Amino acid sequence: MEEYYYSGSGFYDEEDANISSAFTDVSELRCSHPDRVQYMARRYGQWWTLTAIAPTCANHIKAQEQLRLEYARLLTLHHPHITRVVAMVDVPWLDDECVVEEHVDGQTLSLFMQSNPSEKNRYEVLSQIVDALHYCHSKGIAHGHLSADSVLVTHQSAQARLVNFDCCDDFQADLLSMATIIDILQLPKLKRVASDCRNGAIRTADALQKAIEHKTRLGRRWIIPVVVTVVTVALLVSFWAGYRTTFVESSLPPDSLQLKGLYFSDTVRLSQADGLQHFYSTLTGANIYYCDWRGAQRTEIAESEAVDLGLSVLWAPFNVGCTDADVNHVGAYYLWCDTTHAGAFHQLDEYWPQNQPMADITGTRHDPARQQWGGGWRMPSHDEFIELRDKCVWSLVRYRGLPLGYKVKGANGASIYLPLAGYRLKYREHQIGAVGHYWSSTPVDGIDRQSYAMSLDTTLINPNDTVSLEYSLSIRPVLDRK
Repeated sequence: MEEYYYSGSGFYDEEDANISSAFTDVSELRCSHPDRVQYMARRYGQWWTLTAIAPTCANHIKAQEQLRLEYARLLTLHHPHITRVVAMVDVPWLDDECVVEEHVDGQTLSLFMQSNPSEKNRYEVLSQIVDALHYCHSKGIAHGHLSADSVLVTHQSAQARLVNFDCCDDFQADLLSMATIIDILQLPKLKRVASDCRNGAIRTADALQKAIEHKTRLGRRWIIPVVVTVVTVALLVSFWAGYRTTFVESSLPPDSLQLKGLYFSDTVRLSQADGLQHFYSTLTGANIYYCDWRGAQRTEIAESEAVDLGLSVLWAPFNVGCTDADVNHVGAYYLWCDTTHAGAFHQLDEYWPQNQPMADITGTRHDPARQQWGGGWRMPSHDEFIELRDKCVWSLVRYRGLPLGYKVKGANGASIYLPLAGYRLKYREHQIGAVGHYWSSTPVDGIDRQSYAMSLDTTLINPNDTVSLEYSLSIRPVLDRK
């Protein structure tokens, strides 16, 4: 892959930005696997974890083949609580292939417990671990090496991440290990759940998830009558005093909030791209965020903006969600057929009954690019992304103040820019500047609720990635030649 760093027009030089394509600042990490070694290293200004076979391994060839098989399976996992594997490369100073994954700035589960986290935080970490395990098992992959050392908790936001997979098929071993993890997290309400994991009464990750939810709900049942009483008293007091809840939106005068939609407290982090309005409650003294499910207003993008790269179709210079020709703008995130930018998942069932296979949505009323930009704009197909990768030169560049991205240059000299815009799961954005995911219009044949996507990071350009439709990704439209 050809790599360029520009000094003009706001681009950093490699020397100026201290960005290198080689792995530097290498330090060895503690590895719980006896036949492997791990290192932390910097590349392209980011930290990565490298996993390789230890020189002392007795059967090096067999162990290396096993590492390759695990890498191929881990590439299919896309979950916020599982470390993202991005490449398998030869490293000169290791004289061997190693797996490259995102580095987690965190601590093991045991060290996390030494910081005396609250019971709420411990339950949150357990919920994240179980959710990640349920996802892996649904993909037919067992962790195989689940322990306190293979769960890291981030320093910044106490988010759990599963690491050091063995990728075996022993799902019961994972459930047995969950008993130990529940014990480490010191959750006495779940003592019975841990016991059921040990004796085999819980046989699936789904059953484990439901058992935990059942026990935690039982522990909260006494709260319901208390909450009802407090709310009733508050309403009576408010009515008696002649008060009503008023809201202030920006600098507008106070007014009653009469909008229909969903409301979130100030504890929920949502971005303006979600079609939000911000209000302040004079009664509760809290910030309220209103999510307008009708989504962003449609913006007509002129077809003259399209860039001719010498391919079968013309490509847009920026992502859906941008309103001008700022080609480095990240834009918005969309569900696969979310034409209103509402984030609603029910549209899939309306268009495709459960008993019918999915269909390509390019140019249809279910195509977000067509509905948001109008004209002949549409989502690119899987084949058009493959053509973009194979017939263009991809150069990793950094633009001042914005995420890393690729300059994609056609044979005719024209180019577009694809930023590593991250992705969104529900209401949280992830990995902006580290990865990029762009929807194609082509569903995966024979697999319900998955579609092909172009996935990018600093070492990988993959137009054949398959992504669950529960994720919200970027969209880069195309235009048919006339």
